[in-house]
Amino acid sequence: MSQQINLFNPIFRKQKKYFSSVTMLQALGVICLACALLAADAAMRERALRTQAGATDAQLLQRQQRLAAAKTQFPARQKSPTLASEVAAAQAELAMFADASAMIERGGFGDVRGFSPYFRAFARQSVDGLWLTGLDVSANGAQIGVRGNTLRAELVPQYMKRLSSETVMQGKSFSSLDISAPPPVVQAVGGAAPAAVPTVLKFSLQSAGGGAK
Repeated sequence: MSQQINLFNPIFRKQKKYFSSVTMLQALGVICLACALLAADAAMRERALRTQAGATDAQLLQRQQRLAAAKTQFPARQKSPTLASEVAAAQAELAMFADASAMIERGGFGDVRGFSPYFRAFARQSVDGLWLTGLDVSANGAQIGVRGNTLRAELVPQYMKRLSSETVMQGKSFSSLDISAPPPVVQAVGGAAPAAVPTVLKFSLQSAGGGAK
């Protein structure tokens, strides 16, 4: 009976080397190079940021200097202590004028045209043989008094009728009419017999609520 005996020891078998010293050195060199590139990029970014920050600081400083110069050149106006009272007085005056204007528009002061339209109306309506000696217009035309002379009594109603055609006299009427005749005057001319002077009648017209002067 035969038997084989293996006397080979595995430790004497040639071992494979996965990482040689050259490979490791090459890998270390690549790593160092990558680190150097990263450091250089970081340094470049840092310089760019520093430059940008410096430019921003310069712009901010320039704007601050401009603001300080503007404040020096154009100082803030001090509030006038009397400004509030002046504004209040102006507003009160404006309100007063507004109230006055509104009252005039509503007719609160009556006829704001004055008395001239009445005088023009009486002057336009003239009648031969009749003339006026006095005219009273009061209370903005609410009361009218007329005094005059006439050679004939019938001329007074004619004059009143003419006055009624005037625009300013529309809606107005006279409540009293008085006509009086003074005593006749007799005059002698040269050696002739005395002759009677034509009688001049006095009349007065008065609207309601007033009295002739």
